[in-house]
Amino acid sequence: MLALLAFVAASAGEAKPTPVTIRVLTRNLYLGTNLDAIVQAKSTSEAFSAVEKGWANVQANDFPTRARAIAKEIASAKPDFVGFQELSLYRTQTPADFTVTPATTVVLDYAKELRKALAARKLHYRFLAIGNETDAELPSGDPPNMDIRLTIRDGLLVRIDKKIKIRRVRTGLYSTTTPLFGGFVIAKRGWVLADATVGGRTFRVVTTHLESFNDASQVAQGKELVAPGGPAATSLPTILLGDLNSRADGTSTPTHANLLGAGFQDAWPQVHPGEIGLTCCHGDDLREVGGPFYSRIDYVLIRNGFRAVAAGIVGEAPGDRLNGLWPSDHAGVWARLRLP
Repeated sequence: MLALLAFVAASAGEAKPTPVTIRVLTRNLYLGTNLDAIVQAKSTSEAFSAVEKGWANVQANDFPTRARAIAKEIASAKPDFVGFQELSLYRTQTPADFTVTPATTVVLDYAKELRKALAARKLHYRFLAIGNETDAELPSGDPPNMDIRLTIRDGLLVRIDKKIKIRRVRTGLYSTTTPLFGGFVIAKRGWVLADATVGGRTFRVVTTHLESFNDASQVAQGKELVAPGGPAATSLPTILLGDLNSRADGTSTPTHANLLGAGFQDAWPQVHPGEIGLTCCHGDDLREVGGPFYSRIDYVLIRNGFRAVAAGIVGEAPGDRLNGLWPSDHAGVWARLRLP
């Protein structure tokens, strides 16, 4: 009898799992210029001129202003985690030495500008990690007068809350890369992950940005994502945030379908069945209103227990512009997810 009473008492004292709700946002921030003219240049002179024009576009597209618009989105959506793509870092060097020495003078750091914009709104967030990916430097101008270095990064932001306990943080690169300019520049892609516990439930959040210049590379990276040893290779409930550069309608590459085949579910159609949910893209010049979106390549994907109960898009309506600028060339996707 005493043993039975002890068992009942112990059982009554055990903490029972409770439903957990997590809010997330995925946001491609835009480099500030389209790199196609640089990548497709037929000569060094043409490439250097394209770099000069591209740098002028970056300045005109004014990320410090756009960071304030992103902070406004975060204030509205109230995400616990934000996955950023194209979290860019620009450095310069004058005079140009044709990349003999790496440029080190920081002239634009997206992460720094976001921290300032969030602080101005008294929003309490911190970067768990920032993953460095493609790092490229080219002379600007014909003849060149300076070197411009671009480091493309992914970042994972978390809301500062004692209820969110971070257990593990990692960054990594995919083994599949894409050579550009005959191998002078190597395009690298990667990911950032964190394992977190909320309300006694542990789960994984991953943010990634797959290749845009080469479809075969993108498909291979998508497979690495879920392969053994990949960032999504876990039995934990998982949230995948990112720009996959793979259209949901299947008209580009099979990466989106491959991830669904690996057990992920797409949050958007769970909440909005029959709605397309386009996320791409405004024009290269964010000062222009531009035409309608034409594809959905930005996603919140979930696996191993999560279910989407709400979702929406930010950065697509004219009212989202700030000082005449779109926040990015992409829209962002937010979702409220339930872990029962």
